[in-house]
Amino acid sequence: MQDQSRLQSLSGILYWVALVLSVALPLLVLVYAGKWVTDPASLLPRAPGLPAETRVTPTQAGLVAAVALVSVLPMVSALRGMVRLFARYREGDVLSAENAETILQIGRALVLVAVFTILTPTLQALILSWNAPERTLSVGLDSGTLGFLMAAGLMTVIGWAMREAAALKAENAGFV
Repeated sequence: MQDQSRLQSLSGILYWVALVLSVALPLLVLVYAGKWVTDPASLLPRAPGLPAETRVTPTQAGLVAAVALVSVLPMVSALRGMVRLFARYREGDVLSAENAETILQIGRALVLVAVFTILTPTLQALILSWNAPERTLSVGLDSGTLGFLMAAGLMTVIGWAMREAAALKAENAGFV
């Protein structure tokens, strides 16, 4: 049997990091959403292509805040999956069907995070430009987002591979 102490100790640290982030991230978005709703003009820097005199209504601010709140959900889902996965790893449970399913769920959530990374600023800029002389639609796609999307895809494939490996392990355990 291999020594899993490094895996267990690193998983213990990552467990706490993921747990703290899964709580702090939505709270941070809620704070910003509250700021935007109480001070709609503070949203103008989120859409640099808009003229400075563009009026932002409370309805627009509420919609931008709602989009931000919805867009954080896949990341929270991924972080909560990581919490579950790291908890099992720190207990020494490495190759199991539950872990494979969790890795697959994390990968799928991270794919959504990458998609929301593209859609959220685009949708928010469109909402903020309603009262502008011209509506603004800007779609941003950079190498960082593409790299993140590829990493999320890799996580999904690893989840599928782990599912197969866990099934083979269970099958082999039946022969022993």
